Amino acid sequence: MSQALHSHAQSAGAARARPAAAISLVALGLVSLPGAAWETGIALPDPDAMPRWAYSGEQGPEHWAQLDSAYDACARTETQSPVALTESMAVAAPCEPLRFRYRSSPLYVTNDGRALRLGYDRGSHLLIEGLSYELVELRFHVPSEHVINGARAAAEVQLIHANNRGDIAVVAVPIIAGPRVNSMLRRVLEHAPMVPGKSYYGRNVGVNPLFLLPGRKDYFAYMGSLTRPPCTEGVHWYVLRTPLEVAQADLERLAALVGTNARPLQQLGDRRVTKACGP
Repeated sequence: MSQALHSHAQSAGAARARPAAAISLVALGLVSLPGAAWETGIALPDPDAMPRWAYSGEQGPEHWAQLDSAYDACARTETQSPVALTESMAVAAPCEPLRFRYRSSPLYVTNDGRALRLGYDRGSHLLIEGLSYELVELRFHVPSEHVINGARAAAEVQLIHANNRGDIAVVAVPIIAGPRVNSMLRRVLEHAPMVPGKSYYGRNVGVNPLFLLPGRKDYFAYMGSLTRPPCTEGVHWYVLRTPLEVAQADLERLAALVGTNARPLQQLGDRRVTKACGP
């Protein structure tokens, strides 16, 4: 896949060319990301002309596959995400730690009306099973999309990665209320637009997703899909088993920004789930 993402706008109406992971932006659901540009010589889809979808009502998850033929995968429930995960179902695997090679980036946050999304500069990578994936975007969901050992966390952040082979890897971090303030989440929330369709770029506001990871990084791994249209399949999921604790006030502010945006659980079917240790 040869389409690439340019870096995010340094100011309204301006963008700095910095191509990101060479993977289809349509597959990642990034075509409508404000401030993003396409590096290609062919005609591109108009985001305003693409099918509308939602998390409830006539355009809700049960109808996604009917909205457009490009969303057909959304109906294949036994290959989709999210799923419920338990210790008892998971097969113990050799220790294969997730290696996060993240660098700081200016804050680029978008409220797209369905999720709070953070674009990211090039140069940050996830290393796992001998492969390297570049960090492309972070998305916040309320409540969590995955259920772990029968419990659904208050929220979930998904760190979406891709590589030039066309592989997608997502690290999901459950978020719960705790006694400490997470400075990165609070920084994001302080600048996140309240109005859907708006973005904020802070050249001098630095963020690093390392601060959205818990101390323990043991994880469940399984094959699934992206959790919003076009529900691209063949995604490597790494769901952390230990939640990140943040202040209750910040969870409430996040919920006020994004509303309820968790896709219903999908059938696991006969997919294999493994559990492995982290660093």
